[in-house]
Amino acid sequence: MLKGKIRIILFLVTGLAYFLPLCGQEFSSFFIDFIRYPENQANCVQFPLKVDNTFVKDKTLYNPQMFLTRNNLPILCVDSLNAAVTQQSSISVSIVQFNKDRETATDYLFESKNKNWKLVSLKNESFQRLKDADFLNFLMQYSRDESFQMKHTIFPFPYRIYKTAKRDNDSDNRLLMPRDWTALDFTAIFPALSIFNFNTQASNRQLFVFRNGKMAQFFNFILINKKWYLIEIEEYK
Repeated sequence: MLKGKIRIILFLVTGLAYFLPLCGQEFSSFFIDFIRYPENQANCVQFPLKVDNTFVKDKTLYNPQMFLTRNNLPILCVDSLNAAVTQQSSISVSIVQFNKDRETATDYLFESKNKNWKLVSLKNESFQRLKDADFLNFLMQYSRDESFQMKHTIFPFPYRIYKTAKRDNDSDNRLLMPRDWTALDFTAIFPALSIFNFNTQASNRQLFVFRNGKMAQFFNFILINKKWYLIEIEEYK
């Protein structure tokens, strides 16, 4: 039985050990460790680092990027987590800070240097200038307007629970009806959201979430007649 708000359980790709460098990984795993271990970030920064219109010359002047959600990290992308970034040598990630008064975003540009990822620049942006601003505006309205949320959730709603990440052991599959639904507030649970930039013409979005080294849950959205809908939640025990 679902009690209170549906809890968004996060999954977190296991990264390198605490004291090891963050380099030499697949991008998704690298990025998660970049956020989790700010004390190691300077090892994966290309200096001089461009920050807006200025430059940070070397490690001694670098201020690690600190994230409120480093152990509660949601990533928005299309299809699978790695499909959006596979085979790319340059990847842009936008991190949105949700706030009731003002939404802000920072663009982080990473490049692969000899198979090691490096942060090469970061830039503060207007929230509405992001490539996927339309979906993010939907996500905010979905979170803050319960009537809108009910209209943009497709029922009966599949809530799938798996024992393992392989999806080969179904422990519980539920079909929720409107009477079973309790409100989701993504922006309250996640004060920040990371966006792997991708083809914004795609008609689907997946919100992956990470916590404590285990895959736990993601949310599937689809665009129908120019309107976004939440169509499924998958949870991993």
